Amino acid sequence: MALKPVTVSQLNEYISRVLMTDPLLGNVTVTGEISNLKYHSSGHVYFSINDENSKINCFFPASYVRNLSYELGDGLEVVINGYINVYKKGGTYTLFVRTVTVAGEGNLAMAFQLLKDRLSKEGLFDPAHKKPIPEFPHKIGIVTSRTGAAVQDILKIITSRNNLVDIIIFPVQVQGEGAAQDIADTLDMISQNDEFSDIDTLIVGRGGGSTEDLWAFNEEVLARAIYRCTIPVISAVGHEIDFSISDFVADRRAETPTAAAELAVPDLREIRLSLEKHKTDLLSRLNAKVKTDALMIENCMLEIRNTMERRLAEYSHKLETMKLFLEENNPSSVLKKGYGILEDMSGNVVSSVNHIKEGERYVLALKDGRIIFTVNNTEVEKIL
Repeated sequence: MALKPVTVSQLNEYISRVLMTDPLLGNVTVTGEISNLKYHSSGHVYFSINDENSKINCFFPASYVRNLSYELGDGLEVVINGYINVYKKGGTYTLFVRTVTVAGEGNLAMAFQLLKDRLSKEGLFDPAHKKPIPEFPHKIGIVTSRTGAAVQDILKIITSRNNLVDIIIFPVQVQGEGAAQDIADTLDMISQNDEFSDIDTLIVGRGGGSTEDLWAFNEEVLARAIYRCTIPVISAVGHEIDFSISDFVADRRAETPTAAAELAVPDLREIRLSLEKHKTDLLSRLNAKVKTDALMIENCMLEIRNTMERRLAEYSHKLETMKLFLEENNPSSVLKKGYGILEDMSGNVVSSVNHIKEGERYVLALKDGRIIFTVNNTEVEKIL
């Protein structure tokens, strides 16, 4: 007995139900290489996964893409978990993707570089966007695991260098699924909460581990949270040789959590020693300056003294010369030599016989007195 014909849609619907109820195909894990990767405006991602001989089309729903921890790219070797279903319009079966995991160090490096290149093109690593780390902070925030060695190292270094800084620890998950989102949410909370507006610097990171252990700090969700954080961020992930996406987007990268603590706060002991050294140098320079100035003043005073003595000697000589001149020209000196001085009654010296007038009174000054007389009869004899 022949079966009743069914439509193509009914057949595809039946195949879909069969595939969905199959215990293997309903939860399958497949490894292969990505090709034909396409991002749709809806947020869905389409690609193929293939090996040397075969390929299968994959559909990655936007709801699952949001949880993706890796940057996808053609040629990337991945492990996919999902289920097989039928694309009813095309009648082809498709691997509906739930999760994508990158396999192997080489592929992790490729995923890292893919994301790094994309974020770099967007400007997330631009130095112009980076905020300076405060030189003398009052409060430091530490975003890391509460139980990890990193937080203990950071606390030890900060408190040994500077006991004046307040410290707030924001415990987060630092590895595994959801770690990147947890750190990102914490950064957003700190940035948006007025309670933490007085935090000067944030240290974000963790201690060393494998590439997989550190991968949370290579996820886009965390990179964007660091980029939009309003507080300067120091990234401190793993060891010196480890580089993460967080390092590139942060305002400052520290090689280790210990180095981050040293970057975050100044060493008060070194500052005190430096101040003492400057004080000693300044006092030494001041003493040298005082001695130099004292010597200069002494030289100036000596020069002034010499100048004054030279001037006084010059003036004394001039005064002596003038004294001799005055003494030589003193009328009393002339009188002592037997000469006399004839004056009229007004005290004017009569220097010529032509000025003698009969009947006028005159004074004749001699060395021991004065004679006042009247000219009654004038007989003038001029000396030729």
